[in-house]
Amino acid sequence: MSVLSLALSAGTTAGAVAPTATDGLRAVKAAPPGVGATAAPSLAASYRTTRFTSGHGGRCLDADLNTINGNGTKVQLWDCNGWSNQTWIWTPAPGQPVGYYKIQTEKNYRCLDADLNTINGNGTKVQLWDCNGWDNQIWIWDGQTLQTKKNARVLDADLNTINGNGTKVQLWDRNGWDNQRWIFG
Repeated sequence: MSVLSLALSAGTTAGAVAPTATDGLRAVKAAPPGVGATAAPSLAASYRTTRFTSGHGGRCLDADLNTINGNGTKVQLWDCNGWSNQTWIWTPAPGQPVGYYKIQTEKNYRCLDADLNTINGNGTKVQLWDCNGWDNQIWIWDGQTLQTKKNARVLDADLNTINGNGTKVQLWDRNGWDNQRWIFG
């Protein structure tokens, strides 16, 4: 199957398709409900929405509501609640190969971003930032992990804080552990 296979999965937002290890993401031609060209100009015509849950503990990838209104919003793990700060919009990254994605929060349409100030090592801060198309905002999905194009590190839930709400999400060298595995839906 190609990366743009059409495979439906339960537990995702209406009109969305959950990626699998072999299917990747699919293109959907309609605009997201309530999203017009003026509300989210950076959304492409092809998109999908989902939530991510950690393979370690099952909490959702969450944009911190206390800092949501600006660049630098903390990205963390939190008990899943279905709110828009835990819903993520995927679009193919413009000018990138198939399988490379821009990921935005449905809450404010800012992009999932690896902090350029700390990008050169393990523990890189993951945050929300205005979308700019740079490599630190381009993500590669391999069926279980999200890797940044910038430095090949993967999205990682910090094992030092993983047992509660507010778990730090960071970039770390790939190790195959559950705290680096993400489940859609």
